[in-house]
Amino acid sequence: MRVAIIGAGISGLALAYYLQKLGIRYDLFESEPQVGGVIKSVQKGAYHLELGPHSLQMNEELEELIQELKLEDEVIRPATRSQNRYIRKDGEYHCLPSSPRRLLLDSFFHWRTKLKITQEVKLPPQEVPEETVSHFFKRRFGQEVVDYLVKPMVAGMYGGDPDKLLLEKTFPALKEMERQHGSVLKALDLQVDLPHKQVVSLLNGLQTLPEAIASKLVSLHVDHKVEMIHKTKGKYLLSIRHDVEGLADEEFDAVVVALPAHAAAELLDFTTPGLAAALHNVSYAPMTVVHTAYRKHAIGFPLDGLGAMHPQKEQPFSSGTVWSSALFPRICPDDEVLFSSYVGGSQAAEFASLPEAEILLRVHEELTENYNISATLPVFQHCYRWPSALPQADIFITDVHLMLGLLEQDQLYACTNWVAGPAIPDCVRYAKQLAQKIFSQRPSLP
Repeated sequence: MRVAIIGAGISGLALAYYLQKLGIRYDLFESEPQVGGVIKSVQKGAYHLELGPHSLQMNEELEELIQELKLEDEVIRPATRSQNRYIRKDGEYHCLPSSPRRLLLDSFFHWRTKLKITQEVKLPPQEVPEETVSHFFKRRFGQEVVDYLVKPMVAGMYGGDPDKLLLEKTFPALKEMERQHGSVLKALDLQVDLPHKQVVSLLNGLQTLPEAIASKLVSLHVDHKVEMIHKTKGKYLLSIRHDVEGLADEEFDAVVVALPAHAAAELLDFTTPGLAAALHNVSYAPMTVVHTAYRKHAIGFPLDGLGAMHPQKEQPFSSGTVWSSALFPRICPDDEVLFSSYVGGSQAAEFASLPEAEILLRVHEELTENYNISATLPVFQHCYRWPSALPQADIFITDVHLMLGLLEQDQLYACTNWVAGPAIPDCVRYAKQLAQKIFSQRPSLP
């Protein structure tokens, strides 16, 4: 059996790695000279910048992968209490309590909202077709929870708008809690604080991870662009272009698409027009990442956590800011502080495409106000745009997932964040599961 994997982002790389471990023959094609997709680490003078994901949230599969790649010594733990998350409300930052019970004791929510939260255990479960995240939380916890907790958290995790994201595609565990226990709070158990997953970075940047996987692969082909896929006599014929070798056709038993939705759609227009049409409808949130540095003595706010989220109710410019150097001090000079601000997302898409000079100025003005910064100008700023940063699990993703399930019978698969979820650990876990599925479905030897 021979498998073609198209796209060497973290999903495609991880899938190739796990197929190789299982003894499945594969070829991984990447059109760019560099692997990693949206994982991009750069050095700008004295500043180490993450242009994509800012850190890793560990899960079992990711921890195991890091060990197998012998990257344990590269892992950097946070220097501060990374479980602390702040939310802006009424012009001030509030540290988010770590459990529902502590939330009830805190002054963050209005007493009417806290009363609504306590009554959640008495609400009967409901089956709402195509329920959005906002609708679910509003009916069970109230609108203030949506505005000041759900919307900023979804903006940070997905760059998304919970008014549009589907609950069963975004937070399926919450729907299952309601079905099984009749109440989210009953399932969470008020007596136990919710654990926060450990966030970590890597000594030379997160790009170390995809590069380490790539170094282990025996059939990785960079600068190889797959231009067309044909299905003929039960096989897939791929037309692959390389600047040196020209255009060549190769035959495969199975194909795995590990590309952004719109790139996958263009590639599949001829082979599977129905899936291609559905993929063209997948929406992406634009995001602009801004890194800003100041002298430590200019900061008038204690940076004792991961960062701060900005609800749209507060009319912010950025959706939130990660206190990058508070977590990982070695990424900037010792006497400076480095902030990573995120502008855009589905809730404020228009901000992401503003002129760079305006974005930099407005981020500086917002940081100055929020953190009582005395400096007139930052000592460093950098801007990086992602026109299509994160796929949105809205109503259009349903048809995509349904068609994929049917096409897997023809050994056409997808391994990417519009299937697995937006986070790196989600993609690694899904890749491992898909490798096992492909292994189990391989033709038996005569």
